[in-house]
Amino acid sequence: MLSEEAQRLAGIRLGPVEERVAGGAGMIPAEVEFEPHSTAHLTPLVPGRLVKLMAALGDDVKKGQLLGVVASSDVSAVRADLDRVNAQLVAARAARARQEELAKDGSAARRALIDAEARVSELEGEVKGLSRQLRVLGASGGGELSLRSPMDGTVVAVHATLGERVSPDETTFIITDPTQICIRGHVPELEVGRVARGDRARVRLHAFPDLVLEGEVNYVAPLLDDRTRSLPIHVALDAPDVRLKSGLYGAIELTAKPQDPKSLLVPLSAVAVVDGQSVVFVPGSAPNSFRPQPVSLGHRTGRYQIVTGGLSAGQQVVQSGSFTLKSALKSGELAGHEH
Repeated sequence: MLSEEAQRLAGIRLGPVEERVAGGAGMIPAEVEFEPHSTAHLTPLVPGRLVKLMAALGDDVKKGQLLGVVASSDVSAVRADLDRVNAQLVAARAARARQEELAKDGSAARRALIDAEARVSELEGEVKGLSRQLRVLGASGGGELSLRSPMDGTVVAVHATLGERVSPDETTFIITDPTQICIRGHVPELEVGRVARGDRARVRLHAFPDLVLEGEVNYVAPLLDDRTRSLPIHVALDAPDVRLKSGLYGAIELTAKPQDPKSLLVPLSAVAVVDGQSVVFVPGSAPNSFRPQPVSLGHRTGRYQIVTGGLSAGQQVVQSGSFTLKSALKSGELAGHEH
């Protein structure tokens, strides 16, 4: 038994088991990320060597701004082909002009003119194709191609140094709008049926424990992550906080819906583990005594734990101070407890 004074000093407080709608899939592990549609990964379309680096980490850039220049043998090869075909085209046009003069004198020369015109058309098509290829590659001159920002934003990653080889397989620059962020969550496999697009959610972050952010689930992945056996979701915040940074960790709490069933809940602080069994402490038969009551648990939701067995609605349980009672039980000081 513990005197009332000992209970007060230990912070032991009783309260009823609540019965109410608990919400969605409990506390879902989450991470702050840049919005995918507001982020660009910039890579060269062909391998090469970075010969000019014109942007640094943290730079604000505009759409079309030059960030780097890559020297590429692939671009040089296309440029050489274009020069060769252009030279052939000049010669073919000169030959066509000669055939036009000769065609005035007879039908035989007119046949040669048709062939000359076909050759000019063929070479003009090759020139257009090679020129288009250079534009697609971002070629700027000679054997070089330009890496230009595809959007207004901030450079948040530079994955190459001057003189380093770059390729289409690896991102060279990442540009994003840092004001556009989302929360990525990972719903456990057994809870995926509780989550749907449009669900309201609250987000809490480890870095800012007193900050509660409201938002809405705007994306639910069509398949589970094979590695983690969890379902990725995105939460769009109603009013993003300027303090949020990509990479911060936290949790998503899905808001209850009217059709959700009621559950029995106790504060997380009420639950203890004794000899491998989850318990809460309840008043014993003697005054100022307590006993451990084995319970079955569901998922966590916010600062509460769903109880699926062992308690009834309204039953008095120790809501804070369970650690003290657990220690007293282990040391044999919790006299009067019942089994």
